[in-house]
Amino acid sequence: MNENHGMKITISTLALISLWIVIVPIYSFGYQTALRMRFFCSILCMIYIISHFNSELLKKTWFIWIYAGITLISSVHNYGIWGISAIMNDFLHPFSVLAIFIIPLIVTEASGINKVAKVFLRCSYVYFIPTMATVILAGRVDAGWYEPYFVGNKFLLTYYFLVMFCSWGIIHIEEIQNTVKAKVKVIAFCVVGMAFSAYLYCTTGVVCYLTVLILMLVLPIRKILEKPLSIAIATVLSGALPLSMTAILSIPRVNALLISINETATMNARVRIYEILMNIITQNYWIGYGYNTLIVKERLYSNAQNGMLHIIVQFGMLGAATLVLLCYIATRNRYKRNKDVVEWCEFWLFALIVAGIIEITFGVFFYVFLALINCATNAKEERRDEDAIY
Repeated sequence: MNENHGMKITISTLALISLWIVIVPIYSFGYQTALRMRFFCSILCMIYIISHFNSELLKKTWFIWIYAGITLISSVHNYGIWGISAIMNDFLHPFSVLAIFIIPLIVTEASGINKVAKVFLRCSYVYFIPTMATVILAGRVDAGWYEPYFVGNKFLLTYYFLVMFCSWGIIHIEEIQNTVKAKVKVIAFCVVGMAFSAYLYCTTGVVCYLTVLILMLVLPIRKILEKPLSIAIATVLSGALPLSMTAILSIPRVNALLISINETATMNARVRIYEILMNIITQNYWIGYGYNTLIVKERLYSNAQNGMLHIIVQFGMLGAATLVLLCYIATRNRYKRNKDVVEWCEFWLFALIVAGIIEITFGVFFYVFLALINCATNAKEERRDEDAIY
């Protein structure tokens, strides 16, 4: 494997850098600045997509356009089109969805998925020092409503590291599959990630890294998840499980376990949250309340505490149904090509699905892992003599 630490700056590279900022904006300048940064870069991404648009690309991405369109309709219905704030809320999410799925696909078809991973990894390296500096300066901030770190709050910090590790793994996938040393590195990454997440009081991060470890080490579970419908079904179940929590908590062994770890009050509070959420959802059932809605925060002083329910609150049942359709179409043939890369990206996607049972993880980072699987599925088999980044 040849080493080459240089990287040509091309239009596609700049498009991927713009996409990176859409995914991981800089929050140190304030939330509104980060939002404007994302919106501006999403417009640049759309210009790149339009310049490469053709009927063949539409055939491969029609389901993505449908999902983006549903989310746009939901936001326009709720916010209107008058004013900068309304326009940003209307278009930021659909533009982001289209950019996350289509730009990597265009680049992958031209240059391979490794180029996407390399650009993302280099961008994450650029962010690393200022991110860790803000973690040291701000310390542990057990709150998700504001962004004390360079890349946001403790949840966004966790997801940033997940994308960095996933990108590194795509580049080094052959080593991970064939050498014990690389496997030990991955295990070490996950253990350090769990410890770091625990330090930040981020249970979601611990769940994500633990899920990746289990999927990597326990082959029978991986085999079950290889079914064509597994990702779509898991996405649906992650939203259905909380709605069954009352019945689950009534099981004597479960109740005894919660008492032993002093989590009974927490889980009972979640049951109450889900009951209120269902009331919110039923009032605007089909198209939801629009992207970035504050209705849950206003009523619960919290978030939806579940990835799929958060999607339903924002974009209604139509949005949730089209997201499940997107998950199915993007992953139904995922083992036909680049099986090792697909399986690796799948670990991180399933980590967010599992974490989505307790947190709102079905956002841009969820789309990133889904998009990487879609890219690997549609790409030619990767040549493993390509440049590596260490």
